[in-house]
Amino acid sequence: MAYDGELVKMQNGRWARFQRCQVYRPGVTDAGETMLLIAVELEERYQLLLDGAADSLAQYRYQGVPVQVRLDPEAQAITLQPEVAVSVPAVH
Repeated sequence: MAYDGELVKMQNGRWARFQRCQVYRPGVTDAGETMLLIAVELEERYQLLLDGAADSLAQYRYQGVPVQVRLDPEAQAITLQPEVAVSVPAVH
């Protein structure tokens, strides 16, 4: 199940983001609010960024280095950061 904002690589190799869209039905007064979740293909610059990030991520994981990918829409950039290990308190 997808969620609003989720990035996916489609079968054709292109990247898309799931987006919630409202559907209007003309002539139906009691239809209520109908929402659909659709995959919207991203612009070419994002395709290139995500392809590069996916390649880097695969190389890090191949070497056993766990990393997270973060998309910063404000800066139109992607960053790879080491995953922070969750410390579990010792039980005595």
